Amino acid sequence: MTSTRTISAPETPVPSRALWRAAAVLLAPLTAAALALAPSPALAHDVLTGSDPENGATLDTVPEEIVLTFNNTPLESDSGNAIVVTGPDEETTYEEGGLTFDGTEVSVALAPLDQAGEYTIGYRVVSSDGHPIQDTLTFSVTEEAIVAAAPEPEPEEDETEEEVAEEPAAQEPADETAAEEDEGGLSPAALGVVAVVAIAAIAAVVLVAVRMRRSTGSGGGQG
Repeated sequence: MTSTRTISAPETPVPSRALWRAAAVLLAPLTAAALALAPSPALAHDVLTGSDPENGATLDTVPEEIVLTFNNTPLESDSGNAIVVTGPDEETTYEEGGLTFDGTEVSVALAPLDQAGEYTIGYRVVSSDGHPIQDTLTFSVTEEAIVAAAPEPEPEEDETEEEVAEEPAAQEPADETAAEEDEGGLSPAALGVVAVVAIAAIAAVVLVAVRMRRSTGSGGGQG
């Protein structure tokens, strides 16, 4: 009689709950780090892709505006967006008027720059996902650029005309003095004429007196 023997496979040990817990504790930090490093379009914010002037540029001409370009179209808002341009003295600001939104570009006009040196652009823009992004950029302007952009001095023709117009008024006292001198005293030629007239008048009086005396004498002899 033949007997049959059944050989059973060795049993696989089942991990205990303590081992599962220890493994979970060890893997938790690694899982969190992997999730944080993994790219997620839902969590990515807009970024600045360019600017005019460029960051760190040195300019030979004075810019008239600041233009910032982003990878997506920012949300247009008067309260959440701002661009501030500060001069080398770190006090004077030069942005002028409100922001202009044009697709992915945000710009602001500048007042005339009047200082040579480094300018700072501080911006805060609400990205397309509603999250505000902010940073600072710099650019420099040369002394030659400031001199070239300075307004030309006004012509001096107006001042010259005013001086010419005032000259007759200044000569009036001299003319009045000359008139007073003419009234108060006579020139040698005038004195000569007056003397001749006076002599002629005296001669005429003497002549008349002589004739009258002769007439009187003649009348007395006849009587």
